[in-house]
Amino acid sequence: LDRPKTVEEAKRCRAGAMAYSITSGRRAGRASPLVVLLVAAMAAVLTAPWLFVTPTAEGREEATVGAWSRRNLLLSGVAAGTAAASGAGPASAASFPGLGEQKGPFEVDPKEAVVVGDAADKASIDAKKTVQALQDEAVAALDSLQKDAQADLVPMIKPLGISDLRRATNTINNLMDDSSAAGTQRLQRLMIQTKYQMEEDLPMPISKKGVVQPRGEKRLARIEEALKNYVIYSKQLLEFIP
Repeated sequence: LDRPKTVEEAKRCRAGAMAYSITSGRRAGRASPLVVLLVAAMAAVLTAPWLFVTPTAEGREEATVGAWSRRNLLLSGVAAGTAAASGAGPASAASFPGLGEQKGPFEVDPKEAVVVGDAADKASIDAKKTVQALQDEAVAALDSLQKDAQADLVPMIKPLGISDLRRATNTINNLMDDSSAAGTQRLQRLMIQTKYQMEEDLPMPISKKGVVQPRGEKRLARIEEALKNYVIYSKQLLEFIP
């Protein structure tokens, strides 16, 4: 840099230097708190122990066990719902230790049923006869399968079989008061569902070439289970009618 040649130039240079120093000091004074806060925040984050804790073996084990427990609970619920929907067994309430078997929300004891309609009129008598006839048909089919696993049960399938069952059970529902009808309607739904599943398996299996095949063990087991459940539900329904 060129040195000031005169005293006036030297004074002006010193004044400019002082002004620059004062201005820089003020800017540094204003910026320093922000810098300090930024540095402090970064230090707090980088030194926080909870952000960088390595999971222990025990913690990983607990997390794994929790995940498996949730998965098993979900799978068990799905399996139970599938079993109920497929008619794998009679629908009944859960049994708890010390409390015995608990009734479901729609289960009604036939002995406590209140009949408000006329059970002696022709429609009611015909409905009872229809339910009894279908029940006897299911019992006969079970007997036939016990004698011959390949017995022809296709004649059980009638075009209006399920419609006749629904009409007869509706008549029985109408005989009950509201609380008792909840029980008969539950049995009605179970009977219709079981009969539908049963009729799906009654025909003999046919190969892709159109050749009739013998009835397999699994199909036979499904038919027998559906027939047994249907007879159970039908007997329970008839208990509601005096």
